Amino acid sequence: MADVISIAMSGAQAQARRLLGSASNVANVRTTGPLPGSAGAAAAADAGRPYQPVETVQSAVAGPEGQGMGTRAVFKPTAPGFIAEYQPDSADADADGMVAAPAVDLAGERVQQTVAQRAYEANLLVLKAQDRMQREVVNTLA
Repeated sequence: MADVISIAMSGAQAQARRLLGSASNVANVRTTGPLPGSAGAAAAADAGRPYQPVETVQSAVAGPEGQGMGTRAVFKPTAPGFIAEYQPDSADADADGMVAAPAVDLAGERVQQTVAQRAYEANLLVLKAQDRMQREVVNTLA
């Protein structure tokens, strides 16, 4: 049987990772670069690439007999990763004044941050309840 503490900690860590991915998306929302296939795209191999947004994918971790052992969260690139945006003054702009901007939905990211915060708090409540139950057992047996 899995340890309640390790399961709750894996959940808290997964939510921290979700928040990290969302914060990275928000922080880099204005990191643009040349559109793929444009004349400036070859120079993007060195610098000036648009930020590739990520989404956090969470999955269950199963033990050897299929029992729940916690959760794991990994980053997966968002597809499509960019949208064309008109910025004719940008050094990365193509002949039509278009650049590649990260496909980040700020409202969606705010929702992800709220979900991560609430789920993190729920995992901490599990840890507190487990601690309280262990103290009750020790007090009962003492």
